[in-house]
Amino acid sequence: MTTLPRLPADESSTYYQSPVDIRPQAVDTGPLPALRFDHPARTDLSVRYSEPDRSRRAPTEATVRAEPPPGRDFLLTVGAGTYRLADVHWHTPSEHTVGGVTFPLEQHMKYVRADDGDQVPPEGEPDGGGHYAVVAAFVHPGDPNPALDRLLCAASKDTSPHPVPDVEFDALLPACTESYRYTGSTTAYPYLPGVRWHLLTHPVQATAAAIAHYRSIFPDGDARAVQPLGRRRIHGDRHRWW
Repeated sequence: MTTLPRLPADESSTYYQSPVDIRPQAVDTGPLPALRFDHPARTDLSVRYSEPDRSRRAPTEATVRAEPPPGRDFLLTVGAGTYRLADVHWHTPSEHTVGGVTFPLEQHMKYVRADDGDQVPPEGEPDGGGHYAVVAAFVHPGDPNPALDRLLCAASKDTSPHPVPDVEFDALLPACTESYRYTGSTTAYPYLPGVRWHLLTHPVQATAAAIAHYRSIFPDGDARAVQPLGRRRIHGDRHRWW
């Protein structure tokens, strides 16, 4: 069973950043632990605009987040690791690229390791153990997806949470969850290292109108630039591309 390597402490925070460009021809393919989701079938989500902290003397980003209700567990298990959903958010254009190709939108399901509680690694400290795991999916214009369309159309610059009721949560994922995997960082300041990335090889669809609405909130985009891959290797379930 292939596992992702622990990062050298002296390299992880400086060089091992996200997002990256995925080159399918260079992916190390083989058996990997399956992504196992334990999500409520339907749920209410709370959508809010996350405004950057402009008091910091550092890069800041804004985005729109959909957060699960308190007291309900949305779990991801990968091998021996179990993670609890923190939020779902989106970036436009896509942060990751494939062979240099950028996509209109990228969705991130951000999870926190369940046995860590709410403890976050100290700022800038390498975290090879993986406090965070992210399941990322490109969003393509296509058939209606009521769950995703409603969330994207609920996006605004309102910092007050507003509910989107009765969302079919697993409709936010494609039917096939094969993925590219690597260890990197969060893509928002302070760019914490040690994040386990699972970039799904298949996209999820939303209507062109819903994608256009989300993009209108961020006319200049809300995506971080691609970072050097360095000596890292990308692992994949299977050499497969749509």
